[in-house]
Amino acid sequence: MATYDQDWCDSLASAVGAGTGEQAPMRLLFVITDTEDGKVAFHLDLDKGGIVSAIHGRVPRGQDKANVTVTVKESVIRELWAGERTRDAAFMRGDLKIEGSYERWLDELVPLFTAEPWSSAWAAS
Repeated sequence: MATYDQDWCDSLASAVGAGTGEQAPMRLLFVITDTEDGKVAFHLDLDKGGIVSAIHGRVPRGQDKANVTVTVKESVIRELWAGERTRDAAFMRGDLKIEGSYERWLDELVPLFTAEPWSSAWAAS
């Protein structure tokens, strides 16, 4: 299985599951650079802290664009998911780029991604 392909997206969605929190719906796009396949992307539609859909690739034309876009090298995202590096440190060094609603990233996504079941799903990726 290629990393970040549709099977990988499906596994992530299954590991995180449906949401039960209070987070408003949003679309999140990850662009991961420097992978063995070059630049890859996947986008997540989130609601209530869970995954509604996880799709390999960029958001198709004609659909609502992402509320937040995260661009990061694969080595950095792996360190973040393993807990070996903090998101703040990666952001301040320029290794993690956030476009769109930085407020939603900071207020909603960072706390969400460090809580269960997200933290376990990222660690297993």
